[in-house]
Amino acid sequence: MTTVQAPEGAATEEKIHDVVVIGAGPGGVCAAILLERRGIRDVVVLERSAGIGGTWFNNRYPGLACDVPSNLYSYSFFQDYDWTRTFARRDEMCAYVEEAARRFGVAERIVVNAGVESARWDDGAAHWVLTTAAGTFRGRTVIGAVGMFTEPTRPDIPGLDTFAGPLLHTAEWPEDAATSFLAGRSVGVIGAAASAIQLVPAIAPVVGELTVFHRTPQWVFPKDDQVFDEGERASRRADPSIVAALRRESIDFVDRLGDFNNVELMADLRARGLENLEALDDPALREVMRPVLPIGAQRTLLSSEYYPTFNHSHVHLVTDPVAEIRPDAVVTKTGDAHRLDVLLLATGYAAHRFLSVVDVVGRDGTSLTEVWRDGAYGYKGMTLDRFPNLFMLYGPNTNGGSIIDKLEVQSRYVVDKIAHLLDNGLASLEVRGAAVETYNKQLSIDLERIEAWRVEGSRYFRAPSGRIVTQCPYSPAEYDLLTRVDDLADYVETPGGATV
Repeated sequence: MTTVQAPEGAATEEKIHDVVVIGAGPGGVCAAILLERRGIRDVVVLERSAGIGGTWFNNRYPGLACDVPSNLYSYSFFQDYDWTRTFARRDEMCAYVEEAARRFGVAERIVVNAGVESARWDDGAAHWVLTTAAGTFRGRTVIGAVGMFTEPTRPDIPGLDTFAGPLLHTAEWPEDAATSFLAGRSVGVIGAAASAIQLVPAIAPVVGELTVFHRTPQWVFPKDDQVFDEGERASRRADPSIVAALRRESIDFVDRLGDFNNVELMADLRARGLENLEALDDPALREVMRPVLPIGAQRTLLSSEYYPTFNHSHVHLVTDPVAEIRPDAVVTKTGDAHRLDVLLLATGYAAHRFLSVVDVVGRDGTSLTEVWRDGAYGYKGMTLDRFPNLFMLYGPNTNGGSIIDKLEVQSRYVVDKIAHLLDNGLASLEVRGAAVETYNKQLSIDLERIEAWRVEGSRYFRAPSGRIVTQCPYSPAEYDLLTRVDDLADYVETPGGATV
């Protein structure tokens, strides 16, 4: 894979690019490809890591895999990839994004080891100045493709840093994805959500004892993950209509799955979730792990391996709240000390931060962090007033369905806006504050209609203020239509040569 290696030390680049993309994950690569297809080639993609793939490159914990079928968790314009299974694993996802960058001619525009530290709008010059680990870059427009899963969250537990053995977050797993340091040892896992249900079954056969500390039991649905044999893969390669039909089926299912107010659908899913729970042999353990929140209140989880793991005598579940961490143990509120050699944190990410993980300063010195102090928001989740020529992918209130499908929809919208700016020689294009306010008032009303997101205990989707910042109340099809509306009237256009 050909990428540009960041030079050692700071090297200021005076050139003003038409577009600077922050992040070379699925979103950043998709945006670069659609820009290329639109004839916009003065593009640089800045990636903090040493390779392409974003979250998929940065995470390598055992068991890591997609929870959306591969035929949908892929670009609509790149459907002939030879997937090996229903739900792609980490390495295959990285390979897919790399292959997309190479095949569609954007790999050489990616600069690795160039993490963006700050982005500041220059009012007078009407462009963005980005400070990175590789020096300074400038862009007439910026696309923030950092996603939701950038900043790992460590639990605020007294004594956490005093633990004497190996202590690591799933996002910090060794580069070789090794499990040898777990062999035969007493291992604790704090967390029981998306990363834990993949990690726990993967490491259980290796460890000596495994103790999982969980706070709230969640809905875990069966995952029909089939490995394709050579005959099936050959059929898919020979007949694209097979993949196209499966993709349409997945799109329809995901659209329907997002309707958490559908009583009949939720009853069906509840039955499937409880049937999955029956894989636990111990009736008492089944009762402890029976979800108490409605479906949709937390992130939907898929695994047919998680529950059966607890049937093994060396795997233990602890539901008593954690009180403190000692050098050799996790202590719960009952005073029980669970002695451990290794402690793993499956505690997720600060998903509410979005582009504010970068120090972004817009027009008139406006800080994005300050604007979002009560929770992130935007216009259609992709742009914000006071931040001209700045767009986001997978921004506030756009989560739902296939992430890659959503990234492609948003990339198309953003590229249309950038093309309009460049084709018309505009100095800037900035969404009107009134449009942002109107959009978010309606969004708030629509979010309130989803009962599952209003219940106490629904934490995953919220900023610390309590505001729902991640979820989109519209189905993927509805959101797609929302992005196709001619909304240029909601933007202020500043002609070239004029000050914003």
